[in-house]
Amino acid sequence: MAVLQAPPAYAVTLSEQRATLRQASYAAAQNYVDSRAYIPLLARPNGVAVKDAIASGLAKIKTVGDALTVANTQAAMDAVAVRMKAEVIRAATVKKSGQQLVELKNLRSGHQKIATAALADSLAGRITSAAYQAIKTRAAAYSTQLSADAVRQLGVLGQAVAAPALIAPRYRTVLEQGSGSIPVASGWVGFPGGCALPAASSAFRPMLPSDGPGVATNRKILLDSAAGIAADTATGAVHRQLLRAAVSEASLPKSLAELRTAYVVRTPRLGYGWLSGSDSNARDVLTEDTQRILLAGPEGMNTLASSHLLLAASSAADWVKLKGLDETVLIRWLGPQTCLLEDREPWLKGPTNLAAIHNAANFTATAVFLKGSPAMAAALAQESLKSIQPALQMITADGGTQEGPGYWTYQSRAIAVLYATLPNAYPTPPVAMPSLEKVSDYAMNSTGPDGRPSAFADAEPNELSGLMPAWDAKVRGDASVAAWVAGRFAQKPDAYLMWWRIAPGTLPSKTSTVYPQTGLAALHIPAGTATLKGGSNVLPHAHLDLGAVSFYRRGVQWSVDPGPMPSGAPGYYSALQRFTYWNPGTSAHSTLAYTGVNQPTTAAAPVRRISSSAASVDLRQALPGASTATRTVTHGSTSMIVKDVIRFSVAKNMTWQWVTDATVSLGTDRAVLRRDGQAITIRLTGVPAGSVLSAVPAPGTTTDGQALTILKLTMPKVTSLDLTATAY
Repeated sequence: MAVLQAPPAYAVTLSEQRATLRQASYAAAQNYVDSRAYIPLLARPNGVAVKDAIASGLAKIKTVGDALTVANTQAAMDAVAVRMKAEVIRAATVKKSGQQLVELKNLRSGHQKIATAALADSLAGRITSAAYQAIKTRAAAYSTQLSADAVRQLGVLGQAVAAPALIAPRYRTVLEQGSGSIPVASGWVGFPGGCALPAASSAFRPMLPSDGPGVATNRKILLDSAAGIAADTATGAVHRQLLRAAVSEASLPKSLAELRTAYVVRTPRLGYGWLSGSDSNARDVLTEDTQRILLAGPEGMNTLASSHLLLAASSAADWVKLKGLDETVLIRWLGPQTCLLEDREPWLKGPTNLAAIHNAANFTATAVFLKGSPAMAAALAQESLKSIQPALQMITADGGTQEGPGYWTYQSRAIAVLYATLPNAYPTPPVAMPSLEKVSDYAMNSTGPDGRPSAFADAEPNELSGLMPAWDAKVRGDASVAAWVAGRFAQKPDAYLMWWRIAPGTLPSKTSTVYPQTGLAALHIPAGTATLKGGSNVLPHAHLDLGAVSFYRRGVQWSVDPGPMPSGAPGYYSALQRFTYWNPGTSAHSTLAYTGVNQPTTAAAPVRRISSSAASVDLRQALPGASTATRTVTHGSTSMIVKDVIRFSVAKNMTWQWVTDATVSLGTDRAVLRRDGQAITIRLTGVPAGSVLSAVPAPGTTTDGQALTILKLTMPKVTSLDLTATAY
């Protein structure tokens, strides 16, 4: 006879189980709290990964806690217990992985010191070449273990699995004591003094010509340039001018500090003297300069100054066939850059001018200095060419850049040199490179009759560089772009523009164009240009200037952007302090705003073309609460018309404004602006009752110190606005 078994008795009640699970929940949450200490100790992207894992984990604990509160059966309690166990593991893993990521960062620092010390000992003759190579081999292998460990730790953040143990610390003694071997982690290429990068196909290995220059120019380009010089008297005269400039430059001795400042501009001058003039003194000075720069080392490879120097030094080293500094560049210059790449730093991988400059310098230095290290060369070339793509996509999407015309020019040398070097390094580039054709269009058609772009973001009113259009004109054989470049060349002769020169055609008339990603409309007539600014306030170097207009007529720019704050303004690039300054704020721009209030820093304003002479921008995000907020600019042969149509459900105090360096005389609903013997009138119609028109001194000046005046129409309690400003 079967004996009936009694159901198992639970050792504790539901309330007791709930209390135990609550304690587990508190302990898991405390692990997340403890993990916050690791965030500032890590590279920014890794810190963000830990921060996101903490936020996600705390949210999961709360969800499980809510289920725990309402669990009133054993089955429900068992289900909660399973979920809570997963959250306990997840929290412990975030804490452990965060701690181990910090440990890896510290181990990386020690590894870099060992590689750097070995280089110094080798250069000073304190150790043999064989001893140095042994240390270098161990250091490179160790970097692969560090990188593989970091990837494993990042891979488990936010997962309910145990954090894997670190492998790299097992080999720390081997590295420090210099005996034994360190295995290479599979799939990685190590960099002594740096970090490891994913292994790359040999197709990525750049191979510059050995019988002549390969950076920015080549033997054929030099021969074509010489033929052009011989065939054209004016070009020959400029050639002789550039040769004299090389002689003059070579005669100027520089301290190291002075050389760091002058080297980027000095290099192509001396390089032209050598490559296009066979000036051996220019070659010798360039060789000495480059040795001094490279041996002194960078001030820090996360600075743009260092990448500008590296790009110039790589160019010079290729032109003079400099030998003996490959190890210095590898350990001191490129090694630190590989760690920035591994850490996914946004200034190497983001859609910014910084990424363009850093990666162009990395690639060029790789092609010049890593010829004897094919695996390293392929890996770093791959990372550089892939990491630069967001920056290139930004500037080639419509030809401009949301960071403003100043940063368009700032990155132009790096991008142009990269593009001019790639055909010499590869039969076919292993990564598709976007065309610079739209960049040339932007250079030609975003500018006014004076050749200057409408300044926005952190830009000064300087002409755009001719470098990117010059290379584009050469590649595509575009004589009209070459004509625009010839104008830049006539004002400022340049080695690159001489080498990349093709016969110019006829400069076409400007075409009214909208650059939707950049956020700019440029409307042209033969003697004048009007622009309308849209885009996004959230982008790097942005000003809060949505809806700003500019108007060039009669040889005068009548509306003025004050440009950036002077270099060194405290906190100018800090999100907390930037917009406490006048220059980047809304009140410094010729737009429409709530009285005394900046536009939201997150606002965007799409700009679109309406007709061949008109464009509009949607300012609803710039004016929160507006159901309609459209600014339309129409530019005709006799006037520019700015039409603002705004609707609110709740009355708002508003200010229409125009910033100028002209003198301003006021009339009834109109103002007369005078400058350089010219004058325009701005007439306002549709002015709301109670509005006040005034002209007040601006709290800031132009970038060259000229006083500014703000023409203001202050409009109280606006619910419906149909305001027209006609400038003629």
